[in-house]
Amino acid sequence: MGGLVWFAIAVACVLTGALTWLLYPLAAQRGWFVPPQKKRDIHKKPTPRIGGMVMVLVFTLIVLGVNYLEPELFATLNFPFSFWGISIDKRLLGVLAGGLALAVVMAFDDWHGVKAGWKLYWQIIIWAIVVASGIGIASINNPFGGQFNLDSRQTAITIGQTVYHFVWLADMLLLIWMLGMMNVVNFIDGADGLATGLGVIGFIVIGLLSLSSAVNQPAVATLSFLAAAVSLGFLIFNFYPAKAFLGDTGAMWIGFMLAVLSVISGGKVITVFAVLAVVIIDGAIVVFDRIRRGQNPMTTSDQSHVHHRFLRAGLTVPQAVLAIYLMSAIFGLTALLTTGLVKFIIIGSLSIITLIFLLWLRTNHHPLKGKYE
Repeated sequence: MGGLVWFAIAVACVLTGALTWLLYPLAAQRGWFVPPQKKRDIHKKPTPRIGGMVMVLVFTLIVLGVNYLEPELFATLNFPFSFWGISIDKRLLGVLAGGLALAVVMAFDDWHGVKAGWKLYWQIIIWAIVVASGIGIASINNPFGGQFNLDSRQTAITIGQTVYHFVWLADMLLLIWMLGMMNVVNFIDGADGLATGLGVIGFIVIGLLSLSSAVNQPAVATLSFLAAAVSLGFLIFNFYPAKAFLGDTGAMWIGFMLAVLSVISGGKVITVFAVLAVVIIDGAIVVFDRIRRGQNPMTTSDQSHVHHRFLRAGLTVPQAVLAIYLMSAIFGLTALLTTGLVKFIIIGSLSIITLIFLLWLRTNHHPLKGKYE
């Protein structure tokens, strides 16, 4: 990664912060992207959801600029493609096109609201865009050595002059992974700075792993650090007390980018799972409890997530969010510093400890009865 890339990362962070600073007072004044509050919200003041649109816009423009000035960087993804006379890697095009399409749909949701079924439909369309660009989970590392290959069964699909190969197991696993990541991040976006900060941690961990000698993927590292930069630029205004929110646009995009970057040119699925282990485990507990009570787990809105439990236990909003940051950072460092079976055992042990802790927290601290500023 050369000087241009690090300059672009700095510009992405500053530009995201500057645009947010310019837009949020105007959006708040005119009521743009300020939907009704949900039961899970812990704030009282209506706040515009502009973060996602700013982040996606800045990320896309900066990546296109870097691709134009230093095209050999993203050529290392090894999937060249010409688009309107401009050379761009096909996988990179899939990342940008999928992210933009997701942002358009979710921005409409932030403005007017979209039913859960339509969100799922468009998330599947986004997955199709990613698969068509050549991104997929070809194999999964076996902690005991070697890999599990997922590309044994394929079906050729011809669209016009182009032949696509649908890899059944790999592409369906990618669908589950993408849907999981997008909805998990959106699921826990209920405290100031929580989802944004976890995105920063996740992107940095993927970037550092991609720069390691064992992986050596500077293109993926560049995309990861740029995603971290726009997230950090917005976090300044999203941390408590938040002046602007991610909205479904930003939360879904963070989940989308974490999912896609973790599988480009080799799987880093376990690493991303480790970073988000706390909120994934918490989300699973919440979903199970809602189903047990006969509620729809995707549409029910309440205050039963881990950050709500921390607040009920007496922590302030910043303390609760920072505690989850710390837990996620420990998982991320573990994923970076360990390999193979050792990584599997340590992350598995930490996950079990986290599960026990969250169940204890849930048992001993009831849902919040009031609201927090």
